[in-house]
Amino acid sequence: MDVFLVPLGPDRHELYCEPVASEPAPAEDGGARSIWRRVTDTFRRAVKEGEEARHQTAAPHAPPRGRIRRWLTRRLAEAVAEQRLLWRLRTEPAATLIHPDDLAEGRARDLTHASLRSDLDKHRLWCVIDTALAVAAAPLTVIPGPNLPAYYFVFRAVGHFLSMRGAQHGLSGVAWTCRPSTPLTTLRAIAGLDDEARAARVDEVGAALGLEHLARLVEGASARES
Repeated sequence: MDVFLVPLGPDRHELYCEPVASEPAPAEDGGARSIWRRVTDTFRRAVKEGEEARHQTAAPHAPPRGRIRRWLTRRLAEAVAEQRLLWRLRTEPAATLIHPDDLAEGRARDLTHASLRSDLDKHRLWCVIDTALAVAAAPLTVIPGPNLPAYYFVFRAVGHFLSMRGAQHGLSGVAWTCRPSTPLTTLRAIAGLDDEARAARVDEVGAALGLEHLARLVEGASARES
């Protein structure tokens, strides 16, 4: 597995990997895990549906329930998009950290460790919060129709749980090797470029490194700053 330490400014970096066709699901077996397995399998299908919905326009006369479900699955897909790297790390024994070549290997490892530690703390907290909200929404099951609040918070909790496990494994279970990259280093200066020049630079780096969706990471980071 290749993990890229992408510079998004002079002193800002973010871990990134390309999306894969299917998302990982827990590998536990046994009857005691049957309910958990059903929840996570449904979660994976919902995320896939949401990602497909993001690229489609809803039918103007779609039933209200259908529109609500599409909105919900799109929100789920957007909420977990940044968590894919952590999901994949859950089952990876080894990974290659590709970092800007103006960073020493030790510094790149320190930044990666700090990022994973922050992710672990964040997803642990949100897993607890969303689980509590799902439990609070459980009484709504007496109302006819789908319990959308509980559905939403259960799947958010599952996503945060998988991310927490991935961050934990990345910190203690993954054998990391490092590889410097000159193209990544050129991204450090994009903050000072206009939109057109920035997009062109990102496209060049993405093509050089085989990162088809790198622009999404950069655009998302720019949107969070604005």
